[in-house]
Amino acid sequence: MNDLAQMTIISFVIFMSGGITGPINSLYVESLGANYVAIGLLGTVTSLTAILFSYVWGRASDLAGRRKTFLVLGLVSMALVYGGLALAPSYGFLFPLRIVGAVAMSAYSVSSLALMGDLLEQRDRARGRRMGVFRGLGSLGFGLMAFLSGSIADWSSIRTPFALAACFLSVAFVLSLWVKEPAAPRDVRPTVAGVFGFLHALAVSVWVGAVEAVRRAMAPRSVAARRSEAEAAGRLPLAPLLVSAFLWSLVTGAVYAVWANYMVSELGYSQTAMSRLWALASTSEFPLMIFAGWLSDRLGRLPMLSLGFVAWALVFFGYVLLPSMPWIVAVQLIRGFAYSAFTATAMTYATEVRGRAQRGEVSGLYSVAGGVGSILGASMGGIQTQLMGFRAMIATNAALILGGAVYLAVVALCVGKRTKH
Repeated sequence: MNDLAQMTIISFVIFMSGGITGPINSLYVESLGANYVAIGLLGTVTSLTAILFSYVWGRASDLAGRRKTFLVLGLVSMALVYGGLALAPSYGFLFPLRIVGAVAMSAYSVSSLALMGDLLEQRDRARGRRMGVFRGLGSLGFGLMAFLSGSIADWSSIRTPFALAACFLSVAFVLSLWVKEPAAPRDVRPTVAGVFGFLHALAVSVWVGAVEAVRRAMAPRSVAARRSEAEAAGRLPLAPLLVSAFLWSLVTGAVYAVWANYMVSELGYSQTAMSRLWALASTSEFPLMIFAGWLSDRLGRLPMLSLGFVAWALVFFGYVLLPSMPWIVAVQLIRGFAYSAFTATAMTYATEVRGRAQRGEVSGLYSVAGGVGSILGASMGGIQTQLMGFRAMIATNAALILGGAVYLAVVALCVGKRTKH
């Protein structure tokens, strides 16, 4: 079995662990005595921790010249954390466990994306399609376990899915031990300065380090530096990736924070019908993720991101204008394509936009941009809905994502002209 296949199987197992616990997570926390305020605080603390450590682990993997170490340690830590979650006597124990879990999950997420980039770098073709298979199988694993999660909790105990997640993560950890990391080129091998830099990154304020990284990534550079970076990275600029990750997370976070409420309370769907419509979109992602990756190989990353944003605008306008049966089924299938078009393309983009020496850092910045957008989006969606209602909130975010599509199309045209010259 080659390393790409091993990484794909590991991703499938990881998403299985997320799928089996995700649907019942808030119910489990409530069963341990937490109120809604504590549930929200736990989610916020976990998200902020993941955001802050994403950059640190990405940069550290660049400095160390290795990804596998962070991958393996992240997975074994996650397995131990979920074992602890299954045994937690009260919700107070969840805070330290979730914080450690967020640190471990960010180590896995960033290092796995960077490692996939290192492996795909050795392939000249079909990188987008291969990334689509990698991420699409993850969606399939999540959907399958999400479908069974509630039944397992009802049949056994609400703790059982967390114990099973710990088992899945243990399997992923064992599989990761056999992953063979490509040898690092001489110019990105670890140095004494790099090791001290890594220790310094862990010692100083993580927040300051992340902010400084974003500032440097977005700061103006000399013409020569920009030309050198563009040539080294296939002429893909970094800023559009970070902007699109932030914007996509912002608008989807806003809409889907209250989507279930809109479908049930405003439109009159039953909870079962609403969940099945969600499942329809999720399960369609497996083939559509592969298709979207293949399409991005042919159209280019920036045009595909723009197309994906147009699809998202259609989805949101569909929720407003065509929310009844059978039209909502078509809208949800378009949602599956929109999600796949962004995710498969953006993940491939993140692995290509810089060389191996900076790939971990870029993976971390990509995660940071998406995480910040998600947190702000969830708050924005609730506030917008309270002030203007469901339909106006969704339409506003549709217009916002459509503006993002125009921005990406303009950047794609500019990059295309520069490439010709």
